[in-house]
Amino acid sequence: MAQSVFEKEYIISPDYCDAAAAMSPLAAFTMFQAIAAEHAEQIGVGGMAMAKRGEFWLTVHTRIDFFSRARLMDTVTAATWPEQCADEAYRCFRSYSLKQGERLIALGRTQWAILGSGGKLMHFGDSGFPKNFDYSPMQGITDSPARFADDFGEDDFAFEYTVRSTDIDFGQHMNNVCYARLALDCLSVKEIASGKIKSAEIHFSAPSLEGERLRVYKKADGNALYICIKKPDGKTSALTKVVM
Repeated sequence: MAQSVFEKEYIISPDYCDAAAAMSPLAAFTMFQAIAAEHAEQIGVGGMAMAKRGEFWLTVHTRIDFFSRARLMDTVTAATWPEQCADEAYRCFRSYSLKQGERLIALGRTQWAILGSGGKLMHFGDSGFPKNFDYSPMQGITDSPARFADDFGEDDFAFEYTVRSTDIDFGQHMNNVCYARLALDCLSVKEIASGKIKSAEIHFSAPSLEGERLRVYKKADGNALYICIKKPDGKTSALTKVVM
């Protein structure tokens, strides 16, 4: 039977580190996406199994809160668990934690939807998720996903980015972690290495495809930096909030 909470150890290798030789925020997005995919395979709702049923997991929203820092070559334990979801719901949640021993490094939460045949959202109860799954009572982030205002103007323009072949995943569009990287590129090396990032939250609106030239906008409001990624036709692809 599949584990209700799936855990895996990671070593903070150089590719997970920032300029201060500490784990970067991007590494947390990478680890959490990887461990969720591995757990989904164990449950029987991984990418290939879903595709055979004409279903596809669609990430709607993701957030990671940071509490402390792991350093180069530290060993950390990532954990993930799906939250219980009503059969009639169109959206469901998966939670995450990252610890070094008993010390909490980060908590995460992702909101998902299931895209069925014809490109229509499915009720959770109609998906291939096991009906007898033993959900964990563990809690991570319990706040509702943030509501974003798409009110960016040309004065907020930061830079352009062309979607490259290495950004594309098996869904044939830019991988979700690449949006986190683009958002974090709005901060300086010094800001990222300071360890002062407390939270990063992303709402996904529309997929980005290879060759598209995205326009990235940013504006500050107090201790928060709001970032908007727009497609060439002006449609919003993702909205991000980074709290320092």
